Amino acid sequence: MSEDFEFQKRLIHQFSAVLDGMKTLNGNISENIGAIGRFESEFTKLSRQNTQVRGDVLEMRSEHTLFRSDFAQFRTDVTHRFDALAHRLEAIERRLEALAQRLEALHHRMEDIENTLDANSEHIREMRIELRSQYNDILTALQGGLQNTTALSDLTERVEALERRAGM
Repeated sequence: MSEDFEFQKRLIHQFSAVLDGMKTLNGNISENIGAIGRFESEFTKLSRQNTQVRGDVLEMRSEHTLFRSDFAQFRTDVTHRFDALAHRLEAIERRLEALAQRLEALHHRMEDIENTLDANSEHIREMRIELRSQYNDILTALQGGLQNTTALSDLTERVEALERRAGM
């Protein structure tokens, strides 16, 4: 009987050591997942910014092509129409002002997207920390239960020994 108890006691101590190792492993895994999450959010930001810049470049190319054609027409008409020159210059200025406003709006949108990504990244990081804390609490409770089982078995064995002595 005492050999079984000693075996159970060693087994429970080994389970306790395994649970301690699992806590450490869980902490390391959580840190690695957090690092991967930061890299993923940065790659997402860069990808979105790259996509937005590409779109802006294409848009500016088309605007540039339109501007070049307007300017070529302007050159041919310069000798004939000075009045048309003033109108075309005003149109170009309006386009440039519109482009400046659009670029400013794009800049604000990119800042909003970055702020949203940062907020979501922080929220995910907080949730991971809470999850790790809950997991560690569960592991601690399991370990406490195992230790209580060991103590209960020890007390049961002592009571049985006392009953045997009293019965003699």
